[in-house]
Order: sequence, then structure tokens, then C-alpha cells
Amino acid sequence: MGAVENTGSVRLCKIKRPGGVFWFDLQQALHDRAGTWLRGPTGSRWGAPHDSGALSVPVLVLLAAGRPWVAWWVDDPADRRLEIDVCLPPESTEAGWRYVDLELDPVLHERDSRVEIEDWDEYEQACRNGWMSPDEAELARSTAEDRAGALRRRDEPWQRRGWQLLSRQT
Repeated sequence: MGAVENTGSVRLCKIKRPGGVFWFDLQQALHDRAGTWLRGPTGSRWGAPHDSGALSVPVLVLLAAGRPWVAWWVDDPADRRLEIDVCLPPESTEAGWRYVDLELDPVLHERDSRVEIEDWDEYEQACRNGWMSPDEAELARSTAEDRAGALRRRDEPWQRRGWQLLSRQT
């Protein structure tokens, strides 16, 4: 399947248990075999339960229904990075997309090629407090380890494609 361009407005909702809904007003960039690509230019609006604002750097998001992770390319001059939000598989909504965050975040820091899995403390707290089931906890751990390996290998074409698409929007 080829790429299909679309520039409609999309609300991406990231649900953190028990923290509430974090949302981002993004633009649909395209849909291809890798999934749905959303762009967030600098100035795109975001909100959280106790705050709101605008993106200070451009981002690009890749997600797909049925896949337990969402990739975020973050073009921050201080720390250009590819972050993976491990999550329950995203779902399409009337306004865009939503997913439940499972805390663990594999991150590739472009400057030094370092890969780490962030937020183990949040993950352990969520497990301890019953905010995620044992099955969700196993999904989070195994997906985080798998995606960290993929980031280290840099062998998936969507990783490079994300930086190419992000550079076209800046």
C-alpha cells in the first residue's frame, strides 16, 4: 500500500492512570504500511489535567491500531530523540486517536546514540498500586525491551523515515 497524504486536524489523547488525560492537537500527515503519521509543528496546542500550553519543538508521531507502542520523534535541539510510548494498542476515535500509557519509554538519544528505558519508577508504582493488571505489566516490560532493541539496531525503516518526515515540516 502506498502512502496516502491527509492534513486533517487530529486530537491524540494519552491516558495516564490515575493521572488523567493528556491531549495533543496534531495534524494527520499520512498513512502508509508503517501506520498513521501525525505532525505537531512548534506551537501545536496540548493539555493535561492541571496545565496546558503549546509545543516548544516540532514532533512527529507514528501509531497503528493493534500495536502496543507509539513512536514520538522530538526535534529538541538540546536532546533530539526518538521516544517510544509503550501502551495498550491505540484506538481510533471520532476526534483522532487515544491510548493508555503503560509507563515504560524506550528512548534513543540521537546525539550520542544512547538507548535507555525510562520511567521504571512510574511502572513499578503503577504495578504496586494496581493501576495496571499483571498482563498489562508483562506487555509493558516485554514491549519496552523489544523496542529498546529495535532502537539500538536502527534496522527498521520507519525510524529513519520519521526523521525525514519531521525535517520536511520544520
